[in-house]
Amino acid sequence: MVEGQGLSLAERARQGLSLSDELVIDAHAHIGVIKDYAIPQADAASLVRGMDRYGVDRACIFGFAGVCSDYVYGNDEVISAVSAFPDRFIGYATLNANYPEDLIAELERCFELGLRGIKLITMYQGHPEETERFEPVYAWAEKRRTIILSHQWGPPEFLASLAGRYPSVCFHIGHLNPAYAHVARQYENIFTTTTFVPSPVAIVQAVEAFGVENILFGSDVPDLNVSLNIGPLLSAEISEVDKRAILGGNMARVLAEYIV
Repeated sequence: MVEGQGLSLAERARQGLSLSDELVIDAHAHIGVIKDYAIPQADAASLVRGMDRYGVDRACIFGFAGVCSDYVYGNDEVISAVSAFPDRFIGYATLNANYPEDLIAELERCFELGLRGIKLITMYQGHPEETERFEPVYAWAEKRRTIILSHQWGPPEFLASLAGRYPSVCFHIGHLNPAYAHVARQYENIFTTTTFVPSPVAIVQAVEAFGVENILFGSDVPDLNVSLNIGPLLSAEISEVDKRAILGGNMARVLAEYIV
């Protein structure tokens, strides 16, 4: 019998028990290190040990190195992790807005080697989220029905425009921002991750703003500890059904529709 089985999710959080018998999919995770600060235990094996500790079944990972330095090196780290742990990691290719001539070639390379999603983070690369440099990327993703997660998406109207023009792309908001709530409710291909929620109240507010069906659990591990995002979710005053939808049910539905 799984330890804590039969207890509420909130009580399991209070006791520090694993969710190994629940479906938990982390929609926002990283691998490797970044130049700005130390990140311990950032390799694939360490991430899997952390996932096992909390009961996370699978994690969508992108390379920290690709944020503002060597995106090819970062993507190779993701490729290696997916190869080593294919049942635990879903790999995303990180792109850099400063190298528009390389975008499609790098996507083709990464997807041929097993990656299945795209990560954008232009604010760290000196470009606005609404830059036109990624238009070829959106068109490429549209043909392949894949996920694009961006740190943020600039003005909500820009995200709405993308969702309307590229209905076969699943757009993920990397960090919880209520400014996007109305467009997430308007378009079926827009979702937000929970990263970063400082309190159970923030989860309740997110459910009220976005609708529970549009929210995905995200930890930002190893930049943040899993507990910082999973604890508030499990402790929030929402139903157990809604907690399970956010923990993994919603992302399972997304993966079944967009990751082929």
